[in-house]
Amino acid sequence: MHVGDVKGNGLLALGIHWAHDASVSVCNGEECLFSIAEERITRIKHHYGFPVQSIQCALRFLGLTGSDIDIVAISTRKPLFPQHKNHLCVEADGSVSGPALKLFKDWRPGASKAGPQRMGEAKPKKSFVGTSWEGFEDRHWSWAQQTLGQLGLLGEGTRYVYVSHHRAHAAGAFRLCGMHGRRVCVMTLDGKGDGLSGTLGIGHEDGRLELVRSTPAEESLGSFYQAVTEALGFIPVDGEYKTMGLAALGKAGLANPFDGMISAYDGMTRSRTRWSFRSFNEANPSRRVPNPLSSVAQSVDFTKYLERMEPTQLAYFAQEHLEDTMVELARQSMDITGTRNLAVAGGVMLNVKANSRIRDEISPQSYFVLPDSADSGLSLGAALEALHVCGTPVRASLPSLYLGTSYTDAEVMEELARHDRLAVEEAGPWLPMRTAKELRKGKVIGTFQGRLEMGPRALGNRSVIADPRTNTVKDRINAILKGREWFVPFAPIVLEDEAHKYWSGSVDYRHMTFAVEASEYAKQTVPGVVHVDGTMRPQVVNETTNPWLHAVLSGFRQLTGVGVLINTSFNRHGLPIVGSPADAVEHLLNGWVDALAIGPCYVTLK
Repeated sequence: MHVGDVKGNGLLALGIHWAHDASVSVCNGEECLFSIAEERITRIKHHYGFPVQSIQCALRFLGLTGSDIDIVAISTRKPLFPQHKNHLCVEADGSVSGPALKLFKDWRPGASKAGPQRMGEAKPKKSFVGTSWEGFEDRHWSWAQQTLGQLGLLGEGTRYVYVSHHRAHAAGAFRLCGMHGRRVCVMTLDGKGDGLSGTLGIGHEDGRLELVRSTPAEESLGSFYQAVTEALGFIPVDGEYKTMGLAALGKAGLANPFDGMISAYDGMTRSRTRWSFRSFNEANPSRRVPNPLSSVAQSVDFTKYLERMEPTQLAYFAQEHLEDTMVELARQSMDITGTRNLAVAGGVMLNVKANSRIRDEISPQSYFVLPDSADSGLSLGAALEALHVCGTPVRASLPSLYLGTSYTDAEVMEELARHDRLAVEEAGPWLPMRTAKELRKGKVIGTFQGRLEMGPRALGNRSVIADPRTNTVKDRINAILKGREWFVPFAPIVLEDEAHKYWSGSVDYRHMTFAVEASEYAKQTVPGVVHVDGTMRPQVVNETTNPWLHAVLSGFRQLTGVGVLINTSFNRHGLPIVGSPADAVEHLLNGWVDALAIGPCYVTLK
């Protein structure tokens, strides 16, 4: 790409999220140009730290240098580099402060970018002793200053905009929802960030984002669900999808012990418990994770429920309480904001069952769930909000989530040539049908095509795909690849022109953000993608949204009469989704998949 291609008609912003699920996004006022999570590069799942490698990757991929970046937007309200005087801080309510208001009234993007200011020193390792950062010091933001300077991102003409955590969540939802010129109810929900766990706002027709309500971290609905997840033995900020999957095995109609623990009131959540937090690694020395992760201290209290009920029932009660609270909160929020257009973000909004109940019981006129709703999406929201604050009209949308890295056929072939154990067949344009034929035989195939998906869910370019017509292949995927609990469901990829066979209602589900009720036809025809509660989380594709994946599905339908495939993320359990050809080859060499459809090639082991 050339600089002129990415700048658009306004400024260019580099968004950075530096805590867990660290990420980087590059945006102009018209679109997101690039987005990647640091974990895809470092191979540390939910990478917690300043995303230095993602910054380098983004600039390299887009053909930019630091001097091409007008704004660096960071998803926190506290200035990380206060010595850099050209900075602004955007609070959750949208108020803007900082020395740049006074010192740089006549700021012109590009001015004096070549001369970096003198920055502070990295914090010494001894200052981290006894904190959650001990052992992770080199990932701390203060250690990134030298690299930022070398990249040309600390010049006086580069404006730094610090965007409060929930403001960034809200901006991502509102500014990408595609409802330009309409009044929008904007709702955020997560565990905690910059002292808050949720916000309610109005996205106005002119692009203003008004804060109406906010919920402090101590009243968090997300922390409740996180605490139950940890009590069930799963890793918090990772295993919540397992809690949701396990909940399907519980019994309905029983008195819920969580009733009233969290309640929706006047567009906010209230909690009977004031959540407190601790270091996960210190509290769980036998289950340490490679991140300075925090956990909810009350998870210890929730383990006592397991003395009198099965884990499945505890998960059911937690999921039921979460859903009930979210439905009521959404109902109140739309009433308060006076609009039936809803846009949401925050980690809690990854709960597809709750999203679906809001859809079905409240029936918003328009309902947009930011696909990268968790904290990895904060870099995107921060960049968009910073552009707005600095005067660029933001009229963006999200037509595609394929916004990460890609590799040329030559780069793929170079990696394959390094391994003597690989049998490489250059299938070229015949690769989709070649893949479909092997899927029909029961093969589990990893795909590595085009650009990497943004967000936590694989959408065909870095997926593992398989035949959904029996449960046999699904069980095999769990055995060889996922190494995870049997109750975690697999999602379907479905051809748009036959999606109506598998559920009723809308088929506009491109990003796996909602669940649907499987039809009887689906239960009989594709049981491998129907969860035990009769639901599915579909990705619907057509020739425009993903031509290669559409061709594979069409080939499979030609062979079997079924335009559906199992889709799960291309990663061994505990690892991030594959980010490079080498990562994909590693999975094949270890026997975690049967074959690769990578670049122009179909690859197996000799």
